[in-house]
Amino acid sequence: MPELIYTPVFAANRSAYESHKHRVIANEGSSRSSKTVSLSQLLSLYVPIKEKKSISICSPSLPHLKRGARRDFIDALQAAGIYSDALFNKTDQVYHYPNGSYVEFFGVEDGAKVHGPSRDILWINEANLIPVETYRQLAIRTNKTIFLDYNPADEFSWVYDVADKPGNRIIHSTYRNNLNQLSAEIVAEIESLRDADENLWKVYGLGLRGTSAETIYTHWKIIDHFPECEQVVYSCDFGYNNPTALTKCGISDKKLYVEELLYESKLTTSDLCDVVKMLGLTKSCKIYCDSSEPATIAELRRMGLNALPANKAVYDGIQFCKSMPLFITRNSTNLIKEIKSYKWKTDKDGRTMDEPVKFNDHACDSFRYGIFSEFSRQKKVLVYSY
Repeated sequence: MPELIYTPVFAANRSAYESHKHRVIANEGSSRSSKTVSLSQLLSLYVPIKEKKSISICSPSLPHLKRGARRDFIDALQAAGIYSDALFNKTDQVYHYPNGSYVEFFGVEDGAKVHGPSRDILWINEANLIPVETYRQLAIRTNKTIFLDYNPADEFSWVYDVADKPGNRIIHSTYRNNLNQLSAEIVAEIESLRDADENLWKVYGLGLRGTSAETIYTHWKIIDHFPECEQVVYSCDFGYNNPTALTKCGISDKKLYVEELLYESKLTTSDLCDVVKMLGLTKSCKIYCDSSEPATIAELRRMGLNALPANKAVYDGIQFCKSMPLFITRNSTNLIKEIKSYKWKTDKDGRTMDEPVKFNDHACDSFRYGIFSEFSRQKKVLVYSY
């Protein structure tokens, strides 16, 4: 059985909860600080076992929740040796405890859940990525404690207004609270931000609120659904330890549309091919891929997919994507998180450079591949480009 490991972030949340002094407990911190794991442990191994409670765990979308907080929740139960598949209703996404407690999981795109029955405890994972009105609806249906977690990448956000209210508690954390569980490579990636970008280091290294003016994409908006488009292509940024990101890109009436279809680590080429086909993509669908991996592209082609090498021109590609209105579907959780903190590098004197910081950019790279590779070649689109 895996050894149970707790960080100071777990202890701080347990203490704040047990004090019964705080309506909202906000976990504000850097990348890899154990926020999600600690709250998963608290709300799987401690609260619902000690007390009979109804608990809701939600995030911007159910797929995002399954890959993150729900997985950590199940991992915690399994590590403790008390997980039972018979207690987990996967259809309703509810885990039941023998004492009558239960934990339900849902994405906030499910309006019936947002406006549904009340609960004792609420945890909103990646809270800064949901609309404030959704938070209000969830909050008024929560009888006791509300937990929030987020990276403070936004310069302004409703989560700060909530967290800063008198009586609420902010638990600040950084990756250094979790060093024993992080590889040297992950620590090096985070610490590389210290010299690459002051604001990203501030947010993802020190867990402090962002104030940057170097954000690359500032013109994008969220829409509910991907519309009918004049043309549609797909694009993929390969990864393994880092996520593989697959996006759907469309153009219609001089407007660009993007939807995140896949954002997942540890996928082999065969796994990726299976997922792509499950999503309904056929050989007629163009998939622009990271051209630095020709062997992977060739393998995807042998498996029956229309994989093509992308034009990876970074600066020109970004400028082209910025030249038209950009709309991103609400379910594109990881892309929205990335694009909020996608920044230009700055030099030692604070001057903006023509190169983005290489950090949390997998989905941003992906949609740029498809949009620039396909649409910039077409005269009717170039009329509106930079």
